[in-house]
Amino acid sequence: MSKKGVIFDFNGTLLWDTQLHNMAWDNFLRKYGLYLSDEDKDKLFHGRLNKEILAELFHNTLTEEETDRLGLEKEYEYRRICMGLKNFSLAEGVTELFDKLREKDIPFVIATASGLENVDFYFETLKLGKWFKREHVIYNDGTIRGKPFPDLFLRAISVLRMDAPDVVIFEDSLSGIKAAEASGAGRIIIVNSNNSDYGTFEGKYPIIRHFSEMEWEWFE
Repeated sequence: MSKKGVIFDFNGTLLWDTQLHNMAWDNFLRKYGLYLSDEDKDKLFHGRLNKEILAELFHNTLTEEETDRLGLEKEYEYRRICMGLKNFSLAEGVTELFDKLREKDIPFVIATASGLENVDFYFETLKLGKWFKREHVIYNDGTIRGKPFPDLFLRAISVLRMDAPDVVIFEDSLSGIKAAEASGAGRIIIVNSNNSDYGTFEGKYPIIRHFSEMEWEWFE
């Protein structure tokens, strides 16, 4: 039997921060006189790269420099909101899962659409270094396509040095699930952190609302 490896999406999967990102985007939209319905925000924001979001918001009128500046501005607002929380932590059960994976000698990495500034922030505030080397966190470095393209996951599979069918991916967003499918991953586990409607994915993949619902046969 092939040894399994695990890839975790981060935002909305290991860190249940979808509403925090939405708050940051709301503040950003308000500042620039923009408005989106909740439905539009869910479609536009969830699981996508900032440069793609900003291109749509500003109808492809931004320069690369403006896109970078506005993306950093939004993420600064997000981190400000996070730092204002009394309890900013990984989802319940995540650290226990990390410890169990390590105990079972199952390798695991993170593949996140977040940029370097947020990755640095997560390592500092969430103490990710206890479980991850920096090179085991694949992030948006500006050279990859966003989900539903599988680029992040393909890079993560390469880091694991495994074949795609031997990899388990945890994801929460619809675009991320499509990206996981496109990567050829052997198993996909949906983390429903935001009471989302997964439509055609219902019944196709396991859906968990808490990491205590894990079944270890998923790694066999």
